[in-house]
Amino acid sequence: MLCTHCCKPFGVNAVKNQRGKGLNAQVQCPHCTAWLGKNPILTRLKMLAFYFGVAALVYGYFEADMRNITTPLAIVSVIVLLVSHLMDHLKVAEAPEVEVVDDSEHRQKYR
Repeated sequence: MLCTHCCKPFGVNAVKNQRGKGLNAQVQCPHCTAWLGKNPILTRLKMLAFYFGVAALVYGYFEADMRNITTPLAIVSVIVLLVSHLMDHLKVAEAPEVEVVDDSEHRQKYR
C-alpha cells in the first residue's frame, strides 16, 4: 500500500493499528501515523457493478432472447466497475499533528 500522506510504501503486514470494521475500516501508516481509509460508497459501487455485470452475462448466456438487453447492461456495469476501481484509493482520514519547532535562531544565521 502507498500512504497518501507521506507517500511511502508499506506492506499490509506492517500495519499495527486498525480501527473500524468492514468497508469503514481505517489503518494507520507505520511511517507517519496518519489514519488512512477507503471511500465506502465507491467500494460498494464497485462490488455492486461487479455482481450486476456477472449476473447480466450469465442471464444473457442462458436466455438468448434477452442478449440485446443484458449485453449493454453488462458493458455499462464493467465501465462503472473500472471507473470506481480507479477512483477508489486510500485517503487520509486523520492526519497526524505537526509539531511546531522554533528555528528562528537557525534562520537568523542565514539572514
